[in-house]
Amino acid sequence: MNKQKNLLFVFADQWRGSAVGFAGEDPVHTPRMDAFCRESTWCDHAFSTFPLCSPHRASLLTGRYPLSTGFYTNCKPGIDVRLQDDELCIGQVLKEGGYQTGYIGKWHLDEPEVNHDPAPASGARDWDAFTPPGVRRHGFDYWYSYGTWDMHLDPHYWQDTPQWVRPGKWSPEHETDVALNYLKNVSRDKPFALFVSWNPPHSPYDQVPDRYLAQYGEVPFRGNVQPEHLQHHTWEQVPGGEENLQRMTRQYYAAISGLDEQFGRLLDGLDQLGLAEDTIVVLSADHGDMMGSHGLMGKHVWFEESIRIPLMIRIPGNRKLTCHTCIASQDMMPTLLSLLSLPIPETVEGEDCSVWLTTPAENPDRVSFLCACPGRDIFQKPFADRGLNAMDFGWRGVRTARYTYVMELGYAPDEEPRRFLYDNEADPLQVHPLSLDGPETRQLARELEEQVCGWMAAQQDGFAVHWQERTHKL
Repeated sequence: MNKQKNLLFVFADQWRGSAVGFAGEDPVHTPRMDAFCRESTWCDHAFSTFPLCSPHRASLLTGRYPLSTGFYTNCKPGIDVRLQDDELCIGQVLKEGGYQTGYIGKWHLDEPEVNHDPAPASGARDWDAFTPPGVRRHGFDYWYSYGTWDMHLDPHYWQDTPQWVRPGKWSPEHETDVALNYLKNVSRDKPFALFVSWNPPHSPYDQVPDRYLAQYGEVPFRGNVQPEHLQHHTWEQVPGGEENLQRMTRQYYAAISGLDEQFGRLLDGLDQLGLAEDTIVVLSADHGDMMGSHGLMGKHVWFEESIRIPLMIRIPGNRKLTCHTCIASQDMMPTLLSLLSLPIPETVEGEDCSVWLTTPAENPDRVSFLCACPGRDIFQKPFADRGLNAMDFGWRGVRTARYTYVMELGYAPDEEPRRFLYDNEADPLQVHPLSLDGPETRQLARELEEQVCGWMAAQQDGFAVHWQERTHKL
């Protein structure tokens, strides 16, 4: 048995915290995950700081806030955004600590190759990128990955050359095959840390095997779903109507049931290889999906369906079953390093939350700050035309143990600023934002806004300047 624990970190893309059977919310079939939850620490207040793929991933790996790493949007064509070479990531710390490191699946932290070559030798197109061996892999030695490509039923991967690997199998199933082979062959002389990044249940929702879809008939919608007029989180219209949303919701749940089967295979593999008692296993996601709640699809907004993510951590010998303390993207790196008895770099801005995972202690006063910026070209250009930085707009907010408070400047230079306050205990579907006219709610909003403003000041976030110029004090 290793003196240092191994780490298996599995995360899915666009999987919301309510969409696991153990949560008792969405009608999704996840028997293996539910059993895992019963023997793990279930974190019911886990949030994506910036509910979008690349910003969360940057924060997860660096332990820093997304805007600190320069991520105000996804890595995509025409945008010069990527994980910079000088960022110190968990892979590098693990490797320095004697770990064998591996990364399998979606990366989405490198700049699309088409930004510099319309027909790169790797075959990468659109948002995709081959990340070559070296510094841009940030400490991960074993590599079986791609940038981002949403053909779940016909995926491709790169290892150490620009040559495609094209397995012709549903991506989570194939990635699980590769992970099991890694676990089988990894040296027992040193601990390992393996990250497995599944793309589903990310859209397109129809990219799911029929055997999982067959598990679902008509499913009930959440109480805040508005199926008739849907729009994407980027405000593009989506074909609405109950029939269309029923189909997409069943496909979304079906993909999660498929992940459940693959996750069960990973757990079985650890058991069969005698690694389970020496391995910390984490199951999580990078953000959620609205799936019609409030008439929205996708992510990038402050509602629970978008920001709340599953987070389940099985620590050998640990007896704590539920953690109610707020934990967010930037907290994961320092928390994992602490659980593995490795040093936390000074660059980290998140907090080591391991004490709340492993002891009866909770911190009901701890909060998670939230943010999002206009990421699409059509939103950025109007700001640029006026000499403004779109990164300084969008919305900022905070999630406490009970409340969500949001300050919105919007996605156009002349939008009116707005404030929103939700009581997530009294109104879990967030359909009745609290009025700020009363003295008690106004005082609460004032206190929460002061916290957000303090956080923005520490981040040197330009949003704070525009907010102060455009709003009145509470």
